[in-house]
Amino acid sequence: MIKKIEILGISLDNYTVKEAMLQIEDYWTYTKMSTVENISMETLVKAQTDDLLKSCIENLDLAIICDKEILKAAGVTSAQRVRETAENEFFNEFMKQAMRSHRTVYLLGDTSEQTKLLQGFLKEAFGKLKILGDYALSECGGDYDAVINEVNIAAPDLILSVIPIPTQEYFLQEHKGKLNAKVWYGLGEHYASRRGVSEVAGFARKLIQKGILHSMLLRYKNDNGNGEE
Repeated sequence: MIKKIEILGISLDNYTVKEAMLQIEDYWTYTKMSTVENISMETLVKAQTDDLLKSCIENLDLAIICDKEILKAAGVTSAQRVRETAENEFFNEFMKQAMRSHRTVYLLGDTSEQTKLLQGFLKEAFGKLKILGDYALSECGGDYDAVINEVNIAAPDLILSVIPIPTQEYFLQEHKGKLNAKVWYGLGEHYASRRGVSEVAGFARKLIQKGILHSMLLRYKNDNGNGEE
């Protein structure tokens, strides 16, 4: 199985869940914080007009494809990979491992409502997970040093972010060297199967993004000569 795929000029990891989890095991042992993020169709679409977002994606230690349409658009036909992606298996395995290994967690969101929703979801789904605290960027008045200080005082193993893109990536790009944690996992705001979004709204959003992605792919292939990337 191909471990790297390219779509719209962006290189993404294409590991099975088992392979990705083996990498996570190593990340816990590093002194430098490792960065992991979910990559959705929305992320790819926005990255086409945002060089900083694109750079952040390319600099991730592990990019997790979380939309099966991305795999299809890249020509990945593995039934295993499509199933793992559609069923959000990496996220579930990652959180189970963090819980079993007694990893400590700090939550970051854009608003306090986001962090409370995430905390409620985690307590319901992964009840033994040790959450040290949470912070909403909207409450710091743009003083991100205050956020960083709070995280570093807690000294968590894992930072879970549900900050919307591209703010999530801007924050990570600028401050990742200052954060005292083993792993950053950017879930994005649409984690856990569109939690907090109605099924109709979520489905409509996916259809729109799929159409935009398809149009961008056609233009990209034409610009690069009859589909040759």
